[in-house]
Amino acid sequence: MLIDDIEYVIFSHPDLAQIREFMISYGLLDLEQTADQLYLRSYGDAPFSYVTTKGDAAFLGMGFRVASREALDLLSARFNCPVSESPRPGGGLYVVGSDPDGRQLEFVFGAKRLAPVPSNGFPIAWNDAHGKNRLGKFQRPAYGSSHIQRLGHVALFTPAPQERIAWYCETLGMKPSELIHKDSESDVLASFMHLDKGAAWTDHHTLAIVGAAAPGIDHISFECRDFDDIGMGYQVMSDKGYQHRWGIGRHFYGSQVFDYWTDPAGFHVEHFVDGDLVNSDTPTLNRPFGRETLLQWGPAFPGL
Repeated sequence: MLIDDIEYVIFSHPDLAQIREFMISYGLLDLEQTADQLYLRSYGDAPFSYVTTKGDAAFLGMGFRVASREALDLLSARFNCPVSESPRPGGGLYVVGSDPDGRQLEFVFGAKRLAPVPSNGFPIAWNDAHGKNRLGKFQRPAYGSSHIQRLGHVALFTPAPQERIAWYCETLGMKPSELIHKDSESDVLASFMHLDKGAAWTDHHTLAIVGAAAPGIDHISFECRDFDDIGMGYQVMSDKGYQHRWGIGRHFYGSQVFDYWTDPAGFHVEHFVDGDLVNSDTPTLNRPFGRETLLQWGPAFPGL
């Protein structure tokens, strides 16, 4: 196993104060800020989950938590990059490389974990046809921003989806959970890819690779506390007048309940909860492109 999880995303934005206000409202927390760089954390134990530098709006890359020092050395050899000390919050050792589309990839081992921040609330006790579990109590979550637990996945655009899927499998040890094809199963348009962690359960997808005219990013996605946390996050973002992209609904691939927003620079950020888990015993599925590519229920897809 090479990689434990995806850990952070790397951007640049022209107005750090503006993007900070947006992402704090979205549900991340302050960590560090200088005149030209902003680090934000989640409620979980990651050293940080989001970094942006002052500059033209751009998605620059992503960082992964590596499973072992041996795995870091292997990645060092694959990317022909020496192991060095990470200058980012949490420290540790890291290797920097890039994928064939030019996205920066950072691989970190041994960074100091943060103490999780309490997310408040209690597990939802549902009253439905399967049982009445909330007796004499009211379901009234506190008003406030979502409580982002962790970075969950990134959805990437590429003009060469089949080649890029193969590259991430061969180089980072990822595996397709599901493939989407056009006219025949060999005509693959996209893939939802998980980390190879053997028998251990892992997210249905840590990366989505989607065919497009040019390299880019569709969205980044963060896991929320629970269903009400997504709904209350929607309410806060809506009350503040931010641009809503799509949701609330439930995806087909990965089954997440989702809600998407668009940041001031035009990048899409997703809230999600209740995603599927897979392991080495889960077969790879190959399905045709269709309506279910986008969702099981929810508003119509607004387009790219």
